Amino acid sequence: MQFGLSAAMFQAAYEHFLAGRLREAEHACRQALQADPRHVDSLHLLGAIAGRAGHPQASLTLFDQTLALSPEFAEAHCNRGAALAVLGRMDEAEEAVRRSLALKPDYAEAWFGLGNLRAVQGAEDDAIEAFRQALKLQPDNAQAWTNMGISLQRQGKLDEAVAAYERARAILPGVALIHYNLAIALLIQGRTDEAAAGCRRAVELDPRYVLAHSNLVTCMTYQAGNSAADLLAAHRAWDWAHSEALKPPSPVYPNGRDPERRLKIGYVSGDFHAHPVGWLLTNVLPAHDKTQVEVFCYANDPLTDGVTERLKAAADHWRDVAGLTDEALAALVRQDGIDILVDLSGHTDKNRLLTFARRPAPVQASWLGYPGTTGLLAMDYLIMDAVTAPAGAEAWCAEALVRLPHGRFCYAPPADAPPVAERAQGPVTFGSFNNLAKVGPDVVRLWARVLAAVPQSRLVLKWKALSQVSVRERLTAAFAAEGIGADRLELRGQSPHADMLAQYGDIDIALDPFPYSGGMTSAEALWMGVPVVTFPQDRIASRQTVAFLTELGLTDLAAASEDDYVRIAAGLAADPERRADLRRTLRPRMAASPLTDGAQFTPDLEAAYRRMWRRWCAGEAPAAIGAA
Repeated sequence: MQFGLSAAMFQAAYEHFLAGRLREAEHACRQALQADPRHVDSLHLLGAIAGRAGHPQASLTLFDQTLALSPEFAEAHCNRGAALAVLGRMDEAEEAVRRSLALKPDYAEAWFGLGNLRAVQGAEDDAIEAFRQALKLQPDNAQAWTNMGISLQRQGKLDEAVAAYERARAILPGVALIHYNLAIALLIQGRTDEAAAGCRRAVELDPRYVLAHSNLVTCMTYQAGNSAADLLAAHRAWDWAHSEALKPPSPVYPNGRDPERRLKIGYVSGDFHAHPVGWLLTNVLPAHDKTQVEVFCYANDPLTDGVTERLKAAADHWRDVAGLTDEALAALVRQDGIDILVDLSGHTDKNRLLTFARRPAPVQASWLGYPGTTGLLAMDYLIMDAVTAPAGAEAWCAEALVRLPHGRFCYAPPADAPPVAERAQGPVTFGSFNNLAKVGPDVVRLWARVLAAVPQSRLVLKWKALSQVSVRERLTAAFAAEGIGADRLELRGQSPHADMLAQYGDIDIALDPFPYSGGMTSAEALWMGVPVVTFPQDRIASRQTVAFLTELGLTDLAAASEDDYVRIAAGLAADPERRADLRRTLRPRMAASPLTDGAQFTPDLEAAYRRMWRRWCAGEAPAAIGAA
């Protein structure tokens, strides 16, 4: 009679569990165990309930008790592995899941679990094979398709990743995460309009999906059809949806209001490594005047490399914060007594804008990592320069503009950069090594006009997604529609950084995309002796290259119209003597300019920080700093 009661109570517990009623499920399980303390199904389900409720250690204990009673219980071994993984005991977790598969080779959930474990361990080939085994057994497992897509994407197999995400979307069209993952893969492929539509759909399905919304506004920055006013409205909408409610009504700061004291500056980024942001900081952080500023770095990514070590050595304090919630990070910033908190990400990956929304520091600014407004009213300042943000650019931004006198970037030439290579005589070769998300239909059309204006010229495009057949075919077809045959295109995939720089030896003239111009890409081209033709417009993202050119005295390479762009590019192509002179002099010209001089750039940055601080000490609202 008691055994029958156990079975009945277990069935009730299982139904509660499936419906997400964890408290009721736990209660029913415990009733079943009161009737039969050796009821393994109830013990096992109780472990699953503890895991679902966020108690992995309790879950592991219950699975161990289950297996003590039933050592051949394959499902319990698999779930034990999941609990061990949450606890960070990865080797034990893999051993448990493999034990499950040894007992039950056709157990789809165990194959799926093994795939997840191997993916976390960085063994993407093993992960993909495990997901394939799971999908043979459960073809409609949308999560397995999604996770396999993530592993394929990490390997650069974007065509296969897109196909996997599309299978997942067909199975579960109402899941925001699937639309988002597909959108990111499409964006890397340069299919920006489709990526924007995917992010927009993810936000429609889950209005609280902050990262998808950030990527939506980033996609809009790439698109030519959005005006500066459209971009500001979109970024303000992000702020309204996610951050305004987080701002404390009347924040109180214990920071002493001494306008001339040493300042605590906090830099927040997920890119303190071999990344454009990391590279652009390597000349700045060591040049800080430690009598004037105390530097705190809040690293939102566990990835470390040689760049990380250089930045760590230059900081006074280093905080690894990837595992902290936004609220916990805000509390840490308050505890550190930061005076000026600086966002280095904007809406890019691994940003902590929701920490800034909580206003943990009296002065907050965005700089370096994002070419435009964050949209946050909690962000006091946006650090730019007078070329990137010319007079009137206030209308493009939610923040007060800070205009540095010599550009907003300080380029650190990489130690592995090869010497500038001489160009052999022959047909002119144009090139762009920019993200294909920037190469929209208008860019293709204009670059085709340039090629048509320079007979026998060629165009080299280089981007990681160009190793993919579908991407190559799409770009080739787009140029063919504009009258440019495949024989005039060379499409190159990803390569190590030093090799990528060396490939500028094949390029005579770099063509800048629009309305999102090159940033680090343009700086690298110039350092390798390659002039860049650019087309600045009425938005910050389009004006990064012209800011470099202005510092180098080369504003004649900045076009005022599409016709002007063709004229400049064709004129430079027809002037081999000037190209040779630029190839010989660009690097020393950059080396002698503020573009690479941290000792000159950093005091200007510190002076801007000081002016922000003085305004706060005086009780004044944020206002523009520096001449437009």
